[in-house]
Amino acid sequence: MKLPTLKQCFELWNKYQMPENIKRHSSQVAKVADAVAEHIEKQGVEINKELINRGALLHDIAKIIAVNTNAEDKHATMGAEITEEENLGSEIAEIIRKHYLNNFNDECTIEELIVNYSDKRVINNRIVSLDERFEYIRNNYPKVAEEVELYGERYTDFEKKYQLDQLELND
Repeated sequence: MKLPTLKQCFELWNKYQMPENIKRHSSQVAKVADAVAEHIEKQGVEINKELINRGALLHDIAKIIAVNTNAEDKHATMGAEITEEENLGSEIAEIIRKHYLNNFNDECTIEELIVNYSDKRVINNRIVSLDERFEYIRNNYPKVAEEVELYGERYTDFEKKYQLDQLELND
């Protein structure tokens, strides 16, 4: 599997006109994802940490495009399509495609789960608890609020399974 370099990720941010606030968010999600991956790997789980990092950096690559075309609820699909067009590999495309609440399930790879979980631990560029993030989603994304009720427990179960509450995550 050939993954993009950090430089290529940053070039893609610019190519697709990712705003600074989304760059900061994506950087923070990558920081959380890196720490979560390290923590879970120490528990004996085989993980592709580079894939996680690149997936986290690119998970919102299409966010501004989706917002500008009134298709914000499709930004993950659009982002996956961009990475496929850029020949970045199906693994990164799937991480991006599956970072929605309803995609957090047993069919996901550990890398997909870690990026999805890490995204739910960051509001803008601030690391928060799952409870705080879910409350933020309920208040700011009414179309998705029901999904928090339907799928939120999967995230807390994941957190418990890997003892992620023991992980020191700081801004």
